[in-house]
Amino acid sequence: MSRDRLAPLVPGDDTEARVRERYHGWATGGLAVVRELAERTIRGAEWPRRPGVTGPAVTPALRELLDGDAARARSEGWLVSPPAERAGHAGRLQGLGLAVKDVIDVAGLPTRNGAEGVPARVPAVHATAWAALEAHGARCVGKAATHAWAWGVTTPSIANPVDPDRIAGGSSGGSAATVRGGAAHAGLGTDTGGSIRIPAALCGVVGIRPTCGRIDMRGITPLAPEQDVVGPLAADVTTAAAVLEVLLGRPCMPSEGAVRGLRIGHLLRTGGLDDQVDQDYTETLRDLESQGADLVPLETDLPRLAVSLSLLTMLTSSARLYAEQVHAAPSAFGPESRALLTLGADLLDTAVLERARRALEASTAELFGSHDLDVVLTPTTPCVAPPRGAEHVTVGSRDEHVDAALTRFTAWAAATGLPAIAVPTGRGRLPTSMQVMAAPDREDTCIRVAQSIEQRRPTLTRGNEE
Repeated sequence: MSRDRLAPLVPGDDTEARVRERYHGWATGGLAVVRELAERTIRGAEWPRRPGVTGPAVTPALRELLDGDAARARSEGWLVSPPAERAGHAGRLQGLGLAVKDVIDVAGLPTRNGAEGVPARVPAVHATAWAALEAHGARCVGKAATHAWAWGVTTPSIANPVDPDRIAGGSSGGSAATVRGGAAHAGLGTDTGGSIRIPAALCGVVGIRPTCGRIDMRGITPLAPEQDVVGPLAADVTTAAAVLEVLLGRPCMPSEGAVRGLRIGHLLRTGGLDDQVDQDYTETLRDLESQGADLVPLETDLPRLAVSLSLLTMLTSSARLYAEQVHAAPSAFGPESRALLTLGADLLDTAVLERARRALEASTAELFGSHDLDVVLTPTTPCVAPPRGAEHVTVGSRDEHVDAALTRFTAWAAATGLPAIAVPTGRGRLPTSMQVMAAPDREDTCIRVAQSIEQRRPTLTRGNEE
């Protein structure tokens, strides 16, 4: 790589220079990993076939939305716009208030993409995903705060509603915080490398990443279309699943609730976990086994390979979309955005990335098939919410950059396009969360396991009650 990649577009900007240097180092290390992955022999592995989804549609139990909570959400910065005008549609989501991430178009409300210097767009029509939800009776309580251009895992502009000294996670941080703060029944977010699941985990709510490519992304600002998805966040699995069913246009609630007989893979090597996450991960596995699930230990390097592939995909794809615009008007973009949206230009041939993606998908399918797995269970994040402003976090005995730590487990589903759900666990002061990942289009299996995990922990009702 050229040393020019390290030169800030705004001379003397130390923040931009630091971001460039950090991601340059990660990208350099990831290049060899992705190239090796691209050379792997693809053996034609197929995903294991499972019975079709037959579960009925569900109607979520709606909570009363108080005006005071919406006012708090705006004062805290979780919501960055007033609510949309109600369309008055009747449907299965009637009365459900959603916080819509500010990269998703809602007609008449500005889409700012979390960016200050770039003019907002004011769409005349809804994003396809939001149009489907509104047609079923949902209403937009406001646009939710996001990390600029949805590129980041902290949403630095807002605090975590559980503990204001902690981050909310990102980039769908506003959606997660608004749900946890009680100002919305659900949230609509996007997930490229973990941007639904990470804030869901740190705020203690449910977040679902659906199978990539199944939901229309028109009207949503892209970051890396190869991995971008739109999906729901909610205080409980049932409400999140109800929103997901409308987005997918098909049932995804499981036909049976028990996990007895399911084969659940878990990693023999997770890397360091903080004490609370480690304890809750162990207890969750023990609980699932006590309910009759078969636990299958896995020795695999696929999560590590996925981190490099996901990062390089995001760098190269976002640069392809935005680098020219950033170079034309660098002062209109923040220092982090200037670095992240340009660093990947001409970094790696897209054909190499595509071969690596196919190899990772095939290797993951082979892992599921050879062990006859229904799901893989990991922590969603290896730690609880880090302090606001912290660049590093101690996980186990290891000091890690916050960005690297929080994406350790979420990148695998992102890079392979698999469905995954983050579900709260534990009863500590700060939330912990487990991630359930399944084969393509098996959101029902993710939900089935998540419902069993949810039984350990009382459903959240309002604000930051435990």
